[in-house]
Amino acid sequence: MPRRPLLVLADDLTGAAEVAAIAHQAGLRAVVFTQPPRGPVDADVLVIDTDTRLASPARAARQVRACVSRLKKLPQAGFFKKTDSVLRGPVLAELAACAQVLGFRRVLLVPANPSLRRVIRDGRCFIAGRPLHETAFARDPHHPARSSAVLERLGVHKSLPAFSRSPGARLPHDGVIVGDARTAADIADWAAAVNRHTLPAGGADFFRAWLHLQTGTPRTAPGFALPAGGALLLHGTTSAPVDGRALVFRGTRAPATARVAGALRDRGSVAVAAATRASRDPRAPAAISRGFATLARRLHAASAFRHLLIAGGATAAAVLRDLGWSRLEVVRVWGPGVVTLQPFAASGFAVTLKPGSYPWPPGIRRSVPAVFAP
Repeated sequence: MPRRPLLVLADDLTGAAEVAAIAHQAGLRAVVFTQPPRGPVDADVLVIDTDTRLASPARAARQVRACVSRLKKLPQAGFFKKTDSVLRGPVLAELAACAQVLGFRRVLLVPANPSLRRVIRDGRCFIAGRPLHETAFARDPHHPARSSAVLERLGVHKSLPAFSRSPGARLPHDGVIVGDARTAADIADWAAAVNRHTLPAGGADFFRAWLHLQTGTPRTAPGFALPAGGALLLHGTTSAPVDGRALVFRGTRAPATARVAGALRDRGSVAVAAATRASRDPRAPAAISRGFATLARRLHAASAFRHLLIAGGATAAAVLRDLGWSRLEVVRVWGPGVVTLQPFAASGFAVTLKPGSYPWPPGIRRSVPAVFAP
């Protein structure tokens, strides 16, 4: 009999991988999808990426509504909506769409990740003690942080009011409640406040606490060895510098496939990076993602790599879509948000994903040293 998995909806691929990694570390079988599965899946946790972080609120709501309508038909043991920890993207529109389809009248949104020093205090986001709008997120090319106030970050929705509350406060019966959280204890208190009328939503720390309440004592996760062969790092974000002797885009044009294939043949590992100077052309990010996707597809056809490392959710979504890898199982976790997955359609390959603003952990650097060499 198929298991009744927990279902998670994420708005980008690295966020989906991040919560799937938490389930894997708890000894659960976690599978990431880039489109809703058509039938039951033998897994404990299913995480579906809607790739809506950069969509308009109306388009994101339509995609989420369609996705959740399909997911409702599957056997499931609970639902969680993953959001960005600093509320980038059309968060409120997506929460409203989820709540409407699933019949929830209240959403408890706890995006803070105290484990990464990302907290919410008195309704305001802070990173390492600094207000959000005074950090590098103020220069985010898609969702610049002009305020640290969570309600201003969310905006207004015509049918779903939003409130900011502290742990232990009396909660409204309807709407989105954004919970203050400074510590792991605050996160645990919010997880305990979720009931059958409430849709839980938020960041990785909140998902971990909620998952523990659903599944109990963690089990030991199985081991996994990276495949032998070329390692290709695609650095699709300008929020952090790339390491090593990267081959860099010229504007929105990727380095020639033959050049990258030759470097892989000679070195065994190579990094390809987007230009650090952000283009003023709003079409540039999509063009760069397409360039990465085309490059990866051609190199895969030439059997030039076995391990694909990708920094940046939009880049990862474009690349995996072009490769036709829509279903992937978590097989190894390196650190917060950095996870290796194995495509069901290509079991001899590994894909390691990292959010753009997160660092590469020491473990993955030691395992693939040539790609990070200075």
